[in-house]
Amino acid sequence: MNKIEIQFTQIWSSPRFWGVPLAALIGMIVVWSADLNLALFLWFNGLSQYTGKLLWSHLTLLGDGVVALVLILPFIGRRPDVVRAMMVAALLAMVWALGLKPLVGAMRPAALLPADALSIIGPVLKQHSFPSGHTTTIFTLAGVLFLHSRSWGIQMALLSLAVVVGCSRMVVGAHWPMDVLAGAFGGWLAAGFGTLLAQRWQAGVQPKAQRAFALLLTILAIWLLLYHRTGDLDVAVFQRAIAVSCLVMALPGLWRLKKLR
Repeated sequence: MNKIEIQFTQIWSSPRFWGVPLAALIGMIVVWSADLNLALFLWFNGLSQYTGKLLWSHLTLLGDGVVALVLILPFIGRRPDVVRAMMVAALLAMVWALGLKPLVGAMRPAALLPADALSIIGPVLKQHSFPSGHTTTIFTLAGVLFLHSRSWGIQMALLSLAVVVGCSRMVVGAHWPMDVLAGAFGGWLAAGFGTLLAQRWQAGVQPKAQRAFALLLTILAIWLLLYHRTGDLDVAVFQRAIAVSCLVMALPGLWRLKKLR
């Protein structure tokens, strides 16, 4: 068993890992039983009047699926274990979010509340509310990096960022608290089980597989730079900055991967 596997086993049995889905599950039970979904949504949705809208539109971009995968690009050629785990975890997260959305068929706040009762930042979305796809995505990304980090400070920073991005989905008016909690629950477990499954897929760290991942992530970065549209023009510069930064940071790893046999 290598060091990463030992570290993962330790965290897998630790409250630091299981605390996140457990807290999300308890949160869903409390919100549902106490009928707090609307009240909590309105509280979070009103935060932008104190902080401004740009902060939240930029934060919520980090939960975009393409953005999250592009953020893994700098790990190419440096941490094949992280890349492999994220690829498997992303598939599990996709099944969780995209599978439940049409099955549950929940309506978003913009479909159920009067226009003057909420603040919408970005596109107006009305269907497929549960669970939050952006929250699922950011908790999957944060969870994978959490499990592969040895630093308690970095782990807490990743978890904090995921929580803030999840909350941003209520601030921008796209999701209910129940949606966000379900996204956190599913995304974090996708990261855990994705990492566990990835460790059994030894071919995933071989040069051939890593080159395939590198090609896919590079294409996504170019797509993010030139074509990807989120429906919010205010984040276009930030979106392109992420794409360019990740491509530049990935160059040494891509060159190293090219020379591997």
